Amino acid sequence: MRNQRMTTILITLLFILSPLAAQSESEETAPRQAINACPLGVAFGIFSVNYEYLVAPSHGILGRLDYEMIPETYSEGSIDAAGYAAVINYRKHLRDSLDSFYVGTYGRYRVYLGDGRLSGQEFSFALPEVTIGINVGRRWLWENGFNLNLTFGYGYAYSWREVENTSVEATKAIDAFEDEYAFISPFLGEFSIGYAF
Repeated sequence: MRNQRMTTILITLLFILSPLAAQSESEETAPRQAINACPLGVAFGIFSVNYEYLVAPSHGILGRLDYEMIPETYSEGSIDAAGYAAVINYRKHLRDSLDSFYVGTYGRYRVYLGDGRLSGQEFSFALPEVTIGINVGRRWLWENGFNLNLTFGYGYAYSWREVENTSVEATKAIDAFEDEYAFISPFLGEFSIGYAF
């Protein structure tokens, strides 16, 4: 009778623990990292790459670097400018997987550096910006590791201006650049493809 009871307990434990063991094994083999790039941004002169790591099954930390080539069509100042940005993004995935909807917060430091010439005078400037915001998104992940990610975010931006030549003409040219260049905003967007592993 005692042996029969022990056998019943062992079989019951086997049935209970087997799915748990399989689940933990599949969680261990599920991708926890992804590296992505934004192919559509290239059409706008924006090059962006990011890396996400799941620090826990549903908590991800993402780092992103951006570079923007900016055409000289935003003012009379013949401005040659470029933008550089670094983003840190926390993502709370709604499932214990990269393949999930998520919500999160982000911080971004971005700076636009430019040189211009107007009325025979040269000037240079820096437009630093710090943004804190919230974002939502979705990553789709296929078995081969290919993934697609879509993110939208918005926040509060604090920016300032550093100018070497503070002439009235230079100030007006920089004002026009800030007003007309559409990507200067607290918006965060991402449509990227990449590989998860």
